[in-house]
Amino acid sequence: MIETDSITMADIEPARPHAAAQAAIQEWHRIVAALDWDRVPDLLADCIVYRNPATIDSHHGKATMVAIMRTVFGVMQDFKYHRHFARGTGYVLEFSARVGDAGVFGVDLVEFDEHGKIIDFMVMMRPASAVLALAAEAGKRMGATS
Repeated sequence: MIETDSITMADIEPARPHAAAQAAIQEWHRIVAALDWDRVPDLLADCIVYRNPATIDSHHGKATMVAIMRTVFGVMQDFKYHRHFARGTGYVLEFSARVGDAGVFGVDLVEFDEHGKIIDFMVMMRPASAVLALAAEAGKRMGATS
């Protein structure tokens, strides 16, 4: 049996993210465009949780997320953000990229605290074959550096 909660209009949050989150998402875009991973820790809360598309397990901590971002963006090519969706505390960022010859599409779900620090970063991607190829190559590269 599947259970669902009823969503009412009162549950739908029409507000834009707060000013600190707006400033932080602009910095995130600058970092991604410049591949300036040394600046990522400035955007992350100490309690950052990163949820990757290949496993149900989450990763915790600034150093871990920075290492993952460096590696994943080293594997992906032609990364581009397209649309943004917002709510009071975060954004959904739609993107596309290539992994080898395969195109990938996905979303980053980014949640901020009141100071504009990222507290939760979840990536969801498709197709599964490209996600698995990305995970395998990123795993090899991260294993080679440890």
